[in-house]
Amino acid sequence: MSHRADDLPDVAAERTYALVVGVESYRVDDGWRLPGAARDAQRFAAWLTGSGRVPPANLRLFLSPLPDTDLACGRGLPSHQPATEQNIKRALFHDLPSRDGDLLWIYWAGHGFHDDGHLLLPYADATGPHTVHLNLEAALRWWGSTGVDRRRFRHQIAMTDACRVDRRRSPRLNFWSVDYGGGDLAEGRGQFVLYAARPGEAARNEEERRAGLFTDKLLDALNGMTVGQGLRALTDVTRGLQADFDMLCAQQKAWQRPSYLIRGWDDFEAYGGDWTDSSGTAPLLDQKAWNDLAVLTRGREVPPCVHDAYRWAFEVCGCAAPAPDATPAGSLTEFVRDLDDRQGRPGKPLTLPFVRYLAAHAEDREWGARLDDWVDRTRERIGARPVAAAPERPAEPAQVHVQLAKSDEKGRYFVRVWLYRGTFSFEWESSDPVALSDARSQLGERIGTAAAKDSAKGTGRVEFHIPVELLDEEFEAWSMPFGPGRLPQEVGQLFEVVVRCPDARDDSAAKWRDKWQSFEAHGEGRWESPTLDACHPIWLITEDGMPPNLAAFLRFADFPVGVLVQVGRERLPEALGAVVASGVPIALWHRSGPPKGPAGTGDLATELASPGGRSLDLRKLPRTLLKLRIQAGASATEEGRSHPLALLWDDPNRRPRLQRLEVDPPHRTSPRTEAP
Repeated sequence: MSHRADDLPDVAAERTYALVVGVESYRVDDGWRLPGAARDAQRFAAWLTGSGRVPPANLRLFLSPLPDTDLACGRGLPSHQPATEQNIKRALFHDLPSRDGDLLWIYWAGHGFHDDGHLLLPYADATGPHTVHLNLEAALRWWGSTGVDRRRFRHQIAMTDACRVDRRRSPRLNFWSVDYGGGDLAEGRGQFVLYAARPGEAARNEEERRAGLFTDKLLDALNGMTVGQGLRALTDVTRGLQADFDMLCAQQKAWQRPSYLIRGWDDFEAYGGDWTDSSGTAPLLDQKAWNDLAVLTRGREVPPCVHDAYRWAFEVCGCAAPAPDATPAGSLTEFVRDLDDRQGRPGKPLTLPFVRYLAAHAEDREWGARLDDWVDRTRERIGARPVAAAPERPAEPAQVHVQLAKSDEKGRYFVRVWLYRGTFSFEWESSDPVALSDARSQLGERIGTAAAKDSAKGTGRVEFHIPVELLDEEFEAWSMPFGPGRLPQEVGQLFEVVVRCPDARDDSAAKWRDKWQSFEAHGEGRWESPTLDACHPIWLITEDGMPPNLAAFLRFADFPVGVLVQVGRERLPEALGAVVASGVPIALWHRSGPPKGPAGTGDLATELASPGGRSLDLRKLPRTLLKLRIQAGASATEEGRSHPLALLWDDPNRRPRLQRLEVDPPHRTSPRTEAP
């Protein structure tokens, strides 16, 4: 027997039983906290006993909330028990099977891991060495078999608001093998499983609201329905959820797409009566592809566009990309291995568009042609569909790079200017070291001349390569002649202006590059105060929260990649010195310390955050600061100008590689530089 939406009978609410689980707190470690999962489970239980009309006595509710979770809204619900292994297994495999019911409804909110077609849902008492968990698919196999009386629970529904990240990405967890027994689906019984995400994807949890995005959308669809109506509307609810998340992913407000598995329900032609998606998965790379790719990538540095290529592969294959903190790192081979392990689409392996994108954006065009050839030969051999052409590299406005290198004479600097338009071209060099005031007057004209050479695209940015001692200099306020009247204007009112200290990075070069690579993958995120367990891309350094060993904290891991420095002028050199010494490539600060009173709040986080949130896209900082400087210039006051913003933006991949600056004879016409 199969079940279709139009021939399903109305199921009496009093013959419906439910297992509802919400796990926010685990014994693994503090980083496993999941605010909102218990409240989501409670909201689902409220639907069941509210418009769903299920008697509270038929509900088995298991919640393990965080200590600060308020569950006061649970009036009218049955009392809950902790979501431990013993409690849930007793209810699921002993108590509920003995009940005389027609419909079993399972809902689970918490962490989740994907392993060879199975969703592993850790219990609240899971630890790293012994990650006790419910294997959902194995449990449903038992529930679908003759282990449960054939006359009972002919309809079974499971819904999970949980991630389905690859278990192999968490090697410190020890998921023991679980087998509940069971076999083929008993005749006359149907099962419908709805997941918040596809394999490899993370389900979005909105921590500020303490709510799972999937549960929000699910309850929007179910509210007002009885459980019988919900049963009959499953196909429409599922289609609606998938359409909602397609739109959210297109708007970059989600990174997951709900999926489903069925047995004994044939309303969806794309699925058969098995446990896997009968539409299939992408073909895997064969050994020849791996051998040829190893030759192509040997000795190659990871290109700056690798994370764009990674995200585009998911987009062109119609798959949702994993959460930013789940993306790979390391060599190109590791990126390809990660994509090959993930579920693609039928005929569309993620690896091929990834390499196609690298080929299109390779500065070494010969290498790019070889990558394209690898894609074409591999596609034909493994039977994949044709691979779309990668988007062209966007036109990038030119950049003026200015270097001030300290000479042996106190207070004097050698000066060089380059124009960057895909490659570096030399523009000008001072023949002798000059005082900073002279450099300022000379550079105004030189920057304008270099900028005018690329008037078609416009010059977007001026980057000052300087020694650490000059971080306090207000380069963004330097004047330059501009426009028909050659009137002096501040460079920070015309271009993005950033400062850089690449020559001070010798002791942190490896960490500097690692952190920049992490920035390219995770440039957008929330900020946290500096603690060793903070894994956010952005840290907020405050006067009260700045540790004495700040450099060690900043250097400790791949994060942070950017810091908001909000300390007084006295401690500012110490903080910025730690930033440079630790390899952190991006920092933002008020030059004279945070302003107070009517001039501003001094709160960089509030000033730069997205509306209504605590997230910040570091990639947009140079453009954001240009906008703020223009706005400040339009309403400048003496008080307001005393606290300009400065941005350290040290890209290790974007610098002319120089030999030591020395004074050459006056007839010299070009500097000694290595090929960039």
